[in-house]
Amino acid sequence: MEPSVAQAKVIVDELIRCGVTDVVLSPGSRSAPLALELAAAQSRFDIRLHVRLDERVAAFVALGLGKATGIPAAVVTTSGTAVANLLPAVIEADHSYVPMLILTADRPPQLRGIGANQTIAQMSIFGPHVRSSKDLATATHAEGQVKYWRSEVSRAVGVATDSVSPGPVHLNVPFSAPLVGDSDGIWVENLDGRPDGRPWVADARLLAAVSSPLDEIMAFLDEEGVVPARGLIVVGDHNDSDFIEMVDELSDFVGWPIIAEPSANMSRADLALSHGNLLAADSTFRESHIPELVLTVGKVGLSRGVLSLIESAGIHIAVDSHVHFSDPTRTADLVIASVPLPPEECEVDTEWLEEWQRADILAAAAIETVLTPTNLTGMQVARVVTRLLPDAGTLFIGASSAVRHVASFAATSVTDSAVLGNRGVSGIDGCVSTASGIAISATVEGDGCVVALVGDQSFLYDSNALLIPPTEAKINLVVVVIDNNGGGIFSTLEQGAPQYAKHFDQVFGVPLDIDPAHVAKSLRAHSVTVTTEDELAVALDQAVEGGLTVITATTVDRHKESEIQTDIAQAVHEALSGG
Repeated sequence: MEPSVAQAKVIVDELIRCGVTDVVLSPGSRSAPLALELAAAQSRFDIRLHVRLDERVAAFVALGLGKATGIPAAVVTTSGTAVANLLPAVIEADHSYVPMLILTADRPPQLRGIGANQTIAQMSIFGPHVRSSKDLATATHAEGQVKYWRSEVSRAVGVATDSVSPGPVHLNVPFSAPLVGDSDGIWVENLDGRPDGRPWVADARLLAAVSSPLDEIMAFLDEEGVVPARGLIVVGDHNDSDFIEMVDELSDFVGWPIIAEPSANMSRADLALSHGNLLAADSTFRESHIPELVLTVGKVGLSRGVLSLIESAGIHIAVDSHVHFSDPTRTADLVIASVPLPPEECEVDTEWLEEWQRADILAAAAIETVLTPTNLTGMQVARVVTRLLPDAGTLFIGASSAVRHVASFAATSVTDSAVLGNRGVSGIDGCVSTASGIAISATVEGDGCVVALVGDQSFLYDSNALLIPPTEAKINLVVVVIDNNGGGIFSTLEQGAPQYAKHFDQVFGVPLDIDPAHVAKSLRAHSVTVTTEDELAVALDQAVEGGLTVITATTVDRHKESEIQTDIAQAVHEALSGG
């Protein structure tokens, strides 16, 4: 048996022993030993293998699988620029604490730095964005290597799934030719792992955060441990399902309203506000409702208005167990690992809560005075999609405008579906690929349909995600594209001001005049185009029955939508002011 073949055989077997269920492979020559062994493992039903031509897509699919399951998926590439294409997904996994294994094939050391074909410096390419990076020794005909290979693989899985800071781990595997050979041949030592299918190194570390009552936590800041009556809870992206019930329980007890980002999955909380972002965006309301204490949970930062509330609060307690905890305003007085338990007793300011809830109702009514059925907007698309999600399904929300539309106009609409998104660094580059990875997991587990809501730029950037080989199992994925022909979010930002109109489309909006429906059809996806809320509702209802469908929702242009958003902000302001 050739050394490269033996090494690949052991690596794949140890991955399986460590609980890895899915591997995403991009074809290449140097990675041939791993590719052939993975295919053999799939034929034995020991692992699920997914093949993607585009390495960037492959990495985001692995990200989606890890995000959905909590189990690291491995992504396998050949050497050279193939490795570089993994970086965006690796960065997102790093910042969103998603476990991921990166297995990059490489030339042996003697071929590096001499101009050998398809050879680059792969070890340093991911920089600080991986939890660990190892360059394995090149396999040779010698004893003592099996325990080394197995140990490194099991260590990599252990680091990737660390209970405090999970994330991406890189194993660089140099393979010497010959890259193929008889995998059943003789090797210099026994290739078997531990008995009973156990991993080589079982990680039994128990790292847990213990919750304490809020009044005890307040004692760190105030000797008497007094809990302020006028508080606010802001929940951002997090990966701890226990936090949802704990936040709900605490909020009910102390009478503090909740402003939650979509991927916080807080829509069923009793005191979650439907339009908290719009309330925070109104400077008059915000300045008259500065909380005495704000409790932030997870990674926050979607709304500038909410960030202003956090910054101006009397006390800021951040809940985040990660080393690089979220504190974008740099105002945290105290950082704790888990959501506090309700205090033994506290003063509840019912007027404070009622003011927020009344404002929430007024904002909802004001929105309806502006939005009309005749002009389909991204905001309306978000409302329809979130309202009609199938039970037990999953909603993946893309970056930029899509997630903001849901946060401002449909924050509490999603009740029975999980909401996910790439909120680590909020890139548009792998949204569809990540959603497809989530859909693979959902299809396998029978968890229902996955619906992805993205903008047209996000879709076109990542349309390669629809290139799924016909030999692989079908996935239930519906991609709803908000098509306003360009980067709509820029029209709502400073650069969208009239004085920058001359160059706006060229350097920000970038209208491509490409119909996403045509792109979808060319990639063998079922494609539907809609122009009204009713048409969208019908198309979505039909699409969630199964398969891969792209629904293109043609909306008003970017400039018109920006005007409508301005009108909504004004209507909300007048409603809150009693005008």
